[in-house]
Amino acid sequence: MRKSPSVPGRALSARFRDPSLAVIALMLSATAAPAFAQTAPAAGDPNSVSPPQDAPATAPEATAQETGDKEIVVTGSRLGAGFTAPTPVTTIAPEQIKDRALASVAELAYDIPQLRINQNIGKSSEPVGQNVADLRALGGARTLLLLDGRRLAATSPFGGVDTNIFPLSLISGVEVVTGGASAAYGSDAVAGVVNFSLQKKVEGVKIDASYGISNYNDFNRPVISAAAGKTFGRLNITVAGDFYRNTGQTAVGTRDWGRGRPVLFNNPNYTATNGQTKNYIAYDALYSRMTFGGVTVVPSTSPLYGIQFGVNGTPQPFVYGNPVNTTFMLGGSGVSIEDDGNILPHITRYSGYGRATYDLTDGISLWAEGLWSRVEVLSDLAPNYDNGTLTIQRDNAFLPVSIAATMAANNIKSFAFGRMNLEDGNSQNNSVSRALRYAVGAEGKIGDWSWDVHVQRSDNHFRQESVNNRIQSRWFQGVDSVISPITGQPVCRINADASTTNDNPACVPINVFGAGSISQQALAWYRGTSWYDARMTQNTAGANLSGSPFKTWAGPVKLAVGAEYRKETIKSISDPISVISGWRSINQQPFSGELTVKEVYAETAIPLAQDTPFAKNLEVSGAVRYADYSSSGGVTTWKIGFNYSPISDVRFRGTISRDIRAANINELYAGQNQVINSISDPRTNVTANTLQLTGGNRNLNPEKADTKAIGLVLQPSFIPGLNASIDYYSIKINGAITAIAPQTIVNNCFTLKIDSFCSLITQNASNQITSIQATLINAQTIEAAGIDFELSYRRPVTWFGTTGSIGSRLLVNYVDKLQLTASNVTTVLLGDIATDPGGQPRWKGNFDLTYSGGPLRLGAYVRYIGGGKFRTIYVDNVDLPASQNRVKGRAYVDLSASYKITKNIELYGKIDNLLNQDPPVAPNSIIAPTVSNSQMYDKIGRYYVGGVRVRF
Repeated sequence: MRKSPSVPGRALSARFRDPSLAVIALMLSATAAPAFAQTAPAAGDPNSVSPPQDAPATAPEATAQETGDKEIVVTGSRLGAGFTAPTPVTTIAPEQIKDRALASVAELAYDIPQLRINQNIGKSSEPVGQNVADLRALGGARTLLLLDGRRLAATSPFGGVDTNIFPLSLISGVEVVTGGASAAYGSDAVAGVVNFSLQKKVEGVKIDASYGISNYNDFNRPVISAAAGKTFGRLNITVAGDFYRNTGQTAVGTRDWGRGRPVLFNNPNYTATNGQTKNYIAYDALYSRMTFGGVTVVPSTSPLYGIQFGVNGTPQPFVYGNPVNTTFMLGGSGVSIEDDGNILPHITRYSGYGRATYDLTDGISLWAEGLWSRVEVLSDLAPNYDNGTLTIQRDNAFLPVSIAATMAANNIKSFAFGRMNLEDGNSQNNSVSRALRYAVGAEGKIGDWSWDVHVQRSDNHFRQESVNNRIQSRWFQGVDSVISPITGQPVCRINADASTTNDNPACVPINVFGAGSISQQALAWYRGTSWYDARMTQNTAGANLSGSPFKTWAGPVKLAVGAEYRKETIKSISDPISVISGWRSINQQPFSGELTVKEVYAETAIPLAQDTPFAKNLEVSGAVRYADYSSSGGVTTWKIGFNYSPISDVRFRGTISRDIRAANINELYAGQNQVINSISDPRTNVTANTLQLTGGNRNLNPEKADTKAIGLVLQPSFIPGLNASIDYYSIKINGAITAIAPQTIVNNCFTLKIDSFCSLITQNASNQITSIQATLINAQTIEAAGIDFELSYRRPVTWFGTTGSIGSRLLVNYVDKLQLTASNVTTVLLGDIATDPGGQPRWKGNFDLTYSGGPLRLGAYVRYIGGGKFRTIYVDNVDLPASQNRVKGRAYVDLSASYKITKNIELYGKIDNLLNQDPPVAPNSIIAPTVSNSQMYDKIGRYYVGGVRVRF
């Protein structure tokens, strides 16, 4: 802290000319290079990989101490084992989780390019620290998250399921269906499904303990996870628990890239003809209207211009930098708190899980389970402040005598005043979320038919507190103090004026002149904690049946049918001051609502040819689901797909589907919440912190998506161990439920002259924007399209007398289109990454190279996150210099190693971001700017982890 001074639709080949793709090209060459001299994997090799993106419905082999169900619940289909879905499926095996030494489920987002990195690291209007799965960057609400194939209730009233609640110690795999799957799995699966599978039965005890620390000796992270189980005849009892903590709250000034106080600077010198840009990224930015002791905010012609207040309120000169805008100036004698801005929040997580499985017969199992999780998050915000918005009267009780004399001599009745209140302490945005899910069910087989039924209940609790918040009315009453004509002591004006109706004996006069001038009595008067408390419940019941009713000339016909009932409720309350929007920030509004859904579905696969001259295999599949929503009525979704293998080594696949998503409870019933953010008025090019109003809309209709996908899978028999796939996808969501970005609303009104957007803007008598209505609406369309690549290869090797294997895997996601259209105005989100409005880079890729031999395992990993634009709505060399509107991509190299000292003890370690790659400097323009405002890039730096795994 310083206390004093693109064009959519362009040919794919053109994209490869981007020099940033050299990293991906290197990945491809490294993967393909050894692919011409291989032998088949050794029999029983536990590290053999499944075919890419269409893994069969079998999980990796269990260890000697981990047994249980081998069937993966999600394979892109409800049809179960023996059917290869035409929908691409990406899998993460438990060995990959161990090799990467992952400490939280949220870290898996880095290993799946189709997932947008989506952890909230600082937005006060949302649950800080929450990580929601977000496929295709279409929003977390459009990705269906499942645990063992069953839904989870929202972990916050704002919607979404925080993946941090899962017990990492029992995760046996992750399956990602990267395509529309509403017909098979239900609403919310517009972008796809992410399913986490847990081990159902454990024998013995396993413990995993690790500790992580950054290259800067901060962000300490202890993690302990454990699981235990035992079988008593037909009964197995399995329990597990996790503990995770990171120290978080790391100041950005501790990093080289975070120093220098960069901001997105709104250029006051801009004109349409002088060749300057409206904004530019500038360094050495200090506040122009605030100091820690207060500063006058008056015209340069005023005798009060350029005065700040030092120790004991002593007037001192305030030297302005050049240039100066309404928040910042470059240089001068101002102050900044930017160096103390947090990199990541502090998170502590506890989770527990228990399951009892009883084999009633050889074909029928009964089970009961419970999941509990508690996640605590702490995040600092800027102290309370007034950016030149306080009014000081000439008779203020604490006004220095010399200033009062100057005002009297010049007949000045009042002046504007700015101050950053360090006395208040940092504001804190803290939250505690508790998830509780318990369920009972049964499953079994009758001949060739499999069935399962379940009943499930979730009770989740979320509480958010804003500590050191400010009650605005009390603050203004205390600042407006005078000398009592009766006692000769400072008193609030409301208690000294002629009126008795506005008196408040508790009001404490506040001295704002000079740093440290605010008394403890005054702090107790106006400072407090706002809170918001919500409870989310979900009751579900479901039944599924799958099997083969008959055979055709080409093989058995597969059929799955099922039904599900779901009722969800949210009840939330706020403190009384929040209800009347009386706090300076975070006035969460209470709401309540419920939603009931009844669904039935059917899915089938019909083989048309098998081992014929023209087809090794040909089959078609289809699914249909009818869902009746209490909020919007009935809707029907469907899906049609095909698999065609002319020979064993080659398979073509494709699907078309109509997917739906109905509005969730938050989107329907949420009250009007207030968020303060910086907005640039294009008429004046002045940026100001502006009130933004968000909330639900009970008139929302279900959104409908049309999804198309076609792909090619190669498993050449002449290169054993090599698997490859390429899939094209296109998603168009009609009537998309969304909130238009406030800056887009302003631009569309004042620049594009679209009246429908102007109705969402409120202005005062001076035509200054005072608030923007960003309530959820059914927009016209959201469109996404791109290509997924996957390439994997494994071969056995014998090194130093030890038989082992080398494996590699490449995952690449290329995005060709990502855009939102509302009122016939299209906003391109593709490549819009620096300010995190929801965009995605054009290229993302992951390359893994692993070795396993005897007791030793080694791994090297490359993660590439492409670059893009600071903002796609910015016009180069108009809104921002072209060089600053480009954000370069980043490639990260990670290493891992593990060694089994004995059969039951394994030591491991890893280094993430080996080259200590810095994130791009992409600041915003808020009061406490975030230096690197995109959450996609690593901010911690080189990170070391060491741990031990024990099994007995």
